[in-house]
Amino acid sequence: MTRILKQMAAISLVSLFSLHLSGCGWTDSFFGGDDNSIPPTELEDINETVQIRSIWSKDVGVGIDEAFVELKPAITDTEIFTVDREGQVTSLSLETGSINWQVELDTIITGGIGFGDGILIVGDNRGEIIVLDADNGSLKWKKELSSVMLSSPLVQDGILIVRTGDGRIFGLSAENGSQVWVYDRGVPVLTLRGNSSPLIGGRELVFTGFDSGKVAAVGVQHGRLLWEADASVPRGRSDLERLVDIDGSMVLIGRVLYVAAYQGRIVAIDALEGEILWAKEMSSYAGISADERYIYVTDSDSNMWAVDRVSGDMLWKQDKLAYRQLTAPVSIGEYVLVGDFEGFVHIISRLDGDLIGREKIDGDGFHIQPQVHNETIYIYGNGGTLAALRIN
Repeated sequence: MTRILKQMAAISLVSLFSLHLSGCGWTDSFFGGDDNSIPPTELEDINETVQIRSIWSKDVGVGIDEAFVELKPAITDTEIFTVDREGQVTSLSLETGSINWQVELDTIITGGIGFGDGILIVGDNRGEIIVLDADNGSLKWKKELSSVMLSSPLVQDGILIVRTGDGRIFGLSAENGSQVWVYDRGVPVLTLRGNSSPLIGGRELVFTGFDSGKVAAVGVQHGRLLWEADASVPRGRSDLERLVDIDGSMVLIGRVLYVAAYQGRIVAIDALEGEILWAKEMSSYAGISADERYIYVTDSDSNMWAVDRVSGDMLWKQDKLAYRQLTAPVSIGEYVLVGDFEGFVHIISRLDGDLIGREKIDGDGFHIQPQVHNETIYIYGNGGTLAALRIN
């Protein structure tokens, strides 16, 4: 019980102050001193050479409700599924935004939404995962696990893969929730709130980043460890200095896995062998995206970077959005998009990092990484607005 209380206190402290009061002065403010946190950069006028056009927009609940949980929508070829903090699950038409169905789960949601094999999966603050029929939202089954789910689960070949906040990965039967396997990595005393979502590689492996800065590859069907790599190594004397959580999205391209850690590094890892191919100093908790040439990273100060996928060389840095609590980026064609805390979506040139477009979409701001499907950008606002956008 003591360990659980320590972990809960650590999660609350760091999520409230380390992530959302950028800069080095939050501890003084918290303990009664002056607030010397660095303010968000004011937006400058830019030469807008492209515009963002709204295709549709829909209110789908209360959003993340100021909790900064990773409730990333799930997208299929015809539908997009959302869940809000209070348990409202919505299915919408991908093309028009019209609502197919909605259900109320009457619980506080901490993670999701996962999709696969005709089911939807969310996790709540009681440590339960709730599995619904994707056709109509009816309950199929629920199961209590060892801790809360703080990321999006996966379904692969009948196995439901769930990462929990206590450092475990569960492989469950997607049919009835029976446990097939569990891999336990544990957690440090102090961690950031949130977990990196598992990532499937080649149908046989599942990759997961941990709060210790390690990345593990385990078998989808049996959960046995194939390799483990240090994406980042803790440094410093205090628990706070030694935070190296991997909380943001990872990217797998071919047989190379790209991972970024808080107060650590961005690394390229051979996905079959676990060998570090290259590593660069970088602190990020938001996550990364990639295209055929570059990796795009939002660092802990909300600077945007483009990194060469092969060499790890830094190609450009965009610092005019610093401390604006940017989402993880997403690439689309010749552009990179991010959302910020005031609800602006920014378009950045992938070639040189210039800001070339901007549009305010949601007054409550953005925390969740935008997604791209068939040249359309889908972005879920903190206040519960889901928008479909295109670039002109």
